[in-house]
Amino acid sequence: MNTLSALQADFQGYLLDPSYQRIASSIVSTARVPAETRLAIYANAYELRLLEALVTSYPVLQAYVGHDAFDALGREYIHAYPSPYRSVRWFGDALPAFLREHILYKDYPYLAELAHIEWTMTLVFDALDSKVLHLDDIARIPQEAWSAMRFISHPSMHCLCLAWNVVSIWQAISNDEELDAPLQNTPAIHWVFWRHGLVNHFGSLGEDEAFAIEAMAKGMSFGEICEGLCLWMDEEQVAGRAASLLKGWVLAGLIVGVEV
Repeated sequence: MNTLSALQADFQGYLLDPSYQRIASSIVSTARVPAETRLAIYANAYELRLLEALVTSYPVLQAYVGHDAFDALGREYIHAYPSPYRSVRWFGDALPAFLREHILYKDYPYLAELAHIEWTMTLVFDALDSKVLHLDDIARIPQEAWSAMRFISHPSMHCLCLAWNVVSIWQAISNDEELDAPLQNTPAIHWVFWRHGLVNHFGSLGEDEAFAIEAMAKGMSFGEICEGLCLWMDEEQVAGRAASLLKGWVLAGLIVGVEV
């Protein structure tokens, strides 16, 4: 390793773990500003930049727990999950997992779910755009080919199953409304998140639609989706229900292509 590479590696090692002191011998001290102070300036600036990135991705979580609590939470996360990314945009991806696992937060599972919603919203907004399918496109497919149809979901689509009323909490904070207390859903509720144009959307799903939309995203054919829906309804009702779901997905902008 050349001198510059070694110096950079030592500096990075210190930023990620201030107890790593090999870089100290390469820093010039003065009477007014010793090497330890100079290094601490960079270490603090690095941590503050990562905290800023977390606030950008999780403003609702910050508002929910409070600025001071979020600052403490963020610093714990920074040390537990050092950033592996070149872009600060992706720092924070493991925060839901951190909240589920950490001894200080795992007794409040709704915090992890609230964080999961916020991170999903960032993924939805940043996803690639795509021209969506229209009902006329489906109508042009011969009926005998419908069973074999496979759909391509919009790149922004994500499905979550949430055990707490975190969507209503997220909405209340986002709209500056009165908060509901955390309540556990029985059973858990399925949700779909996607972007239509430049606007993020989300909606709750019944058990049958949750199955169908996840099956669609996995590449199952329309015929296979219909077979799966038989778990929730009589066989003679399935075709109508599947067609109704398909129409709703198309109108919502959830489908960008169809393969026969």
